[in-house]
This record gives sequence, structure tokens and C-alpha cells, in this order.
Amino acid sequence: MPGVVTRSACLLGFGNVGRRFCELVARKGDELADEHGLRVVFAAVGTAAHGSLLASSGLTAAEVLAAAASGDEPGTFPYPVRSGVELLAASGADLLIEATPLDPHGGRAAIAHLEAGLAHGMDVITVNKGPIAWDYRRLAALAAAGGRRLLFEGAVMDGCPIFSLFRSCLPGCRLLGFEAVFNSTTNYILDALGEGVGFADALARVQAAGYAETDPSHDIDGHDAAAKTAALANVLMDAGLTPDDVPKDSIRDLTAERVAGARAAGRRLRVVCSAAFGERPTARGDRSAARGKRPAGHVAAAAAAPVRAAVRLTELGPEHALFSATGSTLSALLFTDLMGTVQVAERDALPDQTAYAIYADLLAIHEGR
Repeated sequence: MPGVVTRSACLLGFGNVGRRFCELVARKGDELADEHGLRVVFAAVGTAAHGSLLASSGLTAAEVLAAAASGDEPGTFPYPVRSGVELLAASGADLLIEATPLDPHGGRAAIAHLEAGLAHGMDVITVNKGPIAWDYRRLAALAAAGGRRLLFEGAVMDGCPIFSLFRSCLPGCRLLGFEAVFNSTTNYILDALGEGVGFADALARVQAAGYAETDPSHDIDGHDAAAKTAALANVLMDAGLTPDDVPKDSIRDLTAERVAGARAAGRRLRVVCSAAFGERPTARGDRSAARGKRPAGHVAAAAAAPVRAAVRLTELGPEHALFSATGSTLSALLFTDLMGTVQVAERDALPDQTAYAIYADLLAIHEGR
């Protein structure tokens, strides 16, 4: 196509998000070309257990989906499983899209994928929060040294813009802290427990709905929330944290009595992620700090203080801005130096939204944003 740039992608991970991204590209292919001057082909697709696909000349998204549908099982590709690093090297792609599941113990596999992609001169998009939570500073430095882009909008809040909000809409604004509900699985379980549903049944429901991580303990024990907390603090507060630095509460042993007590008082239990400079944060809602009222010298003092973060099971009253984060709704209060408090929220946080985050990052790279 004249005037259209073709990007060749290696897609690692073909679960709900990877498949939805291919569906999105297949549906929007003409629009991408006509309105944005971009064409996306896939040189390789890798999965952990369902084979791989290698076509260095590039397949369309529709051809990838057809290949996945043609296997003995849905989502199975015709070639044997290959390591992500090996597939990257063989692909000849110029773009890595990393959509593998979270490894809560260091994100080692995903970090290796990002390293390999950058070493091969690829721009990198990841929705895997592990690399950003565990190794952001080093990976960002590698990308900068090679003149490559590393984007990760979908790593924290699916497709809801947080990183790009600061990059594009809040120039010169600094993030001083945040409080957020980042995990819809725990929202569902906590609400179901309040309605008298047993823990095992509540978990089964949320797994059937497709919200839970591949390993539900990542959600239940706070690993997912801690990784998102570290990732956001690392990128926007230069925190240098890992999820191991974030104390976290598990809801595994939550008693029905505690849930009932909170409901009887008109309150909701939520897993609240928070970070702040120089203090162990607690849920504070939208009072003086949330209105952006900062004493003189606060910003300078904050810059010299360490960032402390936590993931805590917290009772929220109706006056708290995060009280409305129910079911699949995710929400974050962003405390800034110049804009006071900015609240962002996403309803119906599903794989479709995370797939859109990849799509948005792809356009940002293509357009140099």
C-alpha cells in the first residue's frame, strides 16, 4: 500500500488478550491503513503450551486467527512450542508485543523477552506488568540507549489511560501519590461474600466470567495488585520498587463476620493500592490531600523522600471516591502537584480493554507520541 508503513510483530502470548488484539487488528485493518497509514502483520506468535507460528514474510491478523482455529484444539498453532527468546530471534520482526501471564516471582520470562526484543532492535509493547514492576529502570535505559520505544499502557489498568495521561495530557505534572482499586477479581469476591456466597463459589463465578488471573492466587493474595502498584510508582514516581517491597493483604482467610460487619455499617471492603513519598500510605479519600492542598515546600521534600507503597484490605465509606469501584470497575485517585487530584475510572475491565491498550500503544509508537 503506497504511503502505508508496515510493522512486523512478534506476539508472545495468545490468551484472552493476545487473541482479542488480533481480532481488533483484523476488524480495524482498513481504518489503520486509511486513517493512520499503518499496516500490521505478524511474523511470529508464541504460546506456552499451544504451539507457535512462524512466518517471517508476515501474516495478517485474520490469517493468524484462522491458523489458531485450524488446530486440533481451539487456539493451537501448527508448529511446536518454542521459547519466546528463540522465536523473537527467528521472527525478523521489528515490534514485540508481550502478552504472557504474570510471573509474581520476578517476571523473569517476560523480562527476558523484553531484553531480547530490544537487543534485536524492536520497539516493545507489554501488557505484562512484571517487567515494569520488577525491572523498569534498567529496561527503560536499554530502550533509550537503543533508540527504541517501550510502552505498557495495559500493564496497570487495562485500556484506561494512566501513563499516557501524564505523557500527553498533563505535561509538567508530577505524581505525588495515589490510591486505587486495581483488581476486579477481589471486587467480585468481596461483593459476593457480602451477599452470602461462599468463597469457593465466588471464585468459581469470577473465573467463569474471565476476570481472574491464570493462577487466581495472584489476585487473592495481592500479587497482581502489588505488581500494578510497583509499576505505577516506578514509572510516574521513579520509585525503584519491586512487588516484594509492597506489603500486601490476602483475602484468602477473610471471615464472613468482617464482611457482614462492613456491610451493616454501610461500608465496602476493597483491596486498596496506594503509594506516597516518605510515608506508609493509608486510604485517605478525597479530603485535603486529594484536593491538592499541599504545604509550601511539600513537593521538594517529597522528591527527596523514598516512595512507600502498600496493598491493604480497607473499609471504605460512601464518602470515599473509590467506594463506587464495584464489580469490574477499576478506579485510581492520582494526587498531583499542579492538578490536585485527578480520578480515572474504567467500567467493565475486560480483555477487550487490555487489547485496546496494545492498539493505543501501537498507534503512539507509529505516530511518535
